[in-house]
Amino acid sequence: MPRLNFEGQNTSYATHGLHAYAAKCPPQLVRYALKYYSKPTNTVLDPMMGSGTTLVEAKLLNRKSVGYDIDPLARLIADVKSTPICDDQIRVAYERVTKHLPKMGESGNGSNRIFGRPEFVNSEYWFSDDVAQSLALLADRIRNTKMPAAIRRFLWVAFTSLILAKTSVANARDIVHSRHHFWEHSSAPDVFGKFSKRVLSMRKQMLNFWSQVSKHDTEAKAILGDARNLRQTAESVDLVFTSPPYVTALDYTRSHFLAVAWLENELGLSLEQYKTRAAAYIGTERQPSVRRETKETVDEVKSLKSVLASLRAETPTQALLTERYFIDMYSVMREIKRILRPGKHAVLVVCPSHIRKIEVPSHEILMEIGNSVGLNAKKCYSRVIDARKRLLPFVKPSFGNRMSTEYVLIFRKD
Repeated sequence: MPRLNFEGQNTSYATHGLHAYAAKCPPQLVRYALKYYSKPTNTVLDPMMGSGTTLVEAKLLNRKSVGYDIDPLARLIADVKSTPICDDQIRVAYERVTKHLPKMGESGNGSNRIFGRPEFVNSEYWFSDDVAQSLALLADRIRNTKMPAAIRRFLWVAFTSLILAKTSVANARDIVHSRHHFWEHSSAPDVFGKFSKRVLSMRKQMLNFWSQVSKHDTEAKAILGDARNLRQTAESVDLVFTSPPYVTALDYTRSHFLAVAWLENELGLSLEQYKTRAAAYIGTERQPSVRRETKETVDEVKSLKSVLASLRAETPTQALLTERYFIDMYSVMREIKRILRPGKHAVLVVCPSHIRKIEVPSHEILMEIGNSVGLNAKKCYSRVIDARKRLLPFVKPSFGNRMSTEYVLIFRKD
């Protein structure tokens, strides 16, 4: 059995620390899968890439990679993290953007309407006037300063990292989690100063990444798409690696909305459209509908039956949400089987859940689903989650024990 805990190891090398993201997979775990189940220049695909850990590791190990995610902000972050950029280009663009920015306290008069401030319910509640004015000015400079598209995306990621952070410039704490709450700063954060420090830190990380991959010509593609219906040719992939969302544990649209509100033009959709898309996310609690055409298939999954029976007795709504989750994951597993080449592997990192103190053994259920779609479940390894490294949602004692163990599932397409 391989040693997969990686306790105490650095998980922020290269560009892995470029942006905070909930429930990130440790890069060492991706590296393990790439080394054992693929070769240089092979094609690796992550159908639920999140912030792009798989793409970065694939680039570092000279593998071609494709990542899909339904969340447009995730796609932006993953694209920036996996695209090597020359530091001189970043420096020139940054200096143009920040030239003549006002000092702290000179960004504007809070009594006036703030041009460029996103308009949504409770905008003033989450962003003080001083912070909103500074963010609006910074966003305007990033948007309208001439620079290559890749550099602009890099600076947008620096911008969003000021909002989606443990210590956000917004009036919020734990904002990376979907259960963030209001917290007012005692004094207005220095948005421009934080942006400068953040860009400098990101430049160092990108320079490290650039130095490691500059000789590689393998491509990394981050695509906005749905893991249940991939725009991928059949039998075109040598390895699938992914870490699916938890069963109803995280709400990425709720976690990301304060940043998305500032990037509507860049992401190509309004905040209201973004929130509406939440109903389509795997693991969402927003719309507990079940598509009947696949329900009969998951009804045959024995390890799921007992869980659903217990949940229906305790909380029917959560039972419906859980059922929907595994219906969606059935579609994902079917797509993984379709795109894998014969003899190749899929590696899934799965964490069980506790819903109203009822354990949901997601690893056992997904192994059974994998077998039912034609993927041979070969191995199941357990690993301990390093709570100091991973951003997990707070779970109240009444909901059950905090998630501390996850499983690495190895499938093979025979």
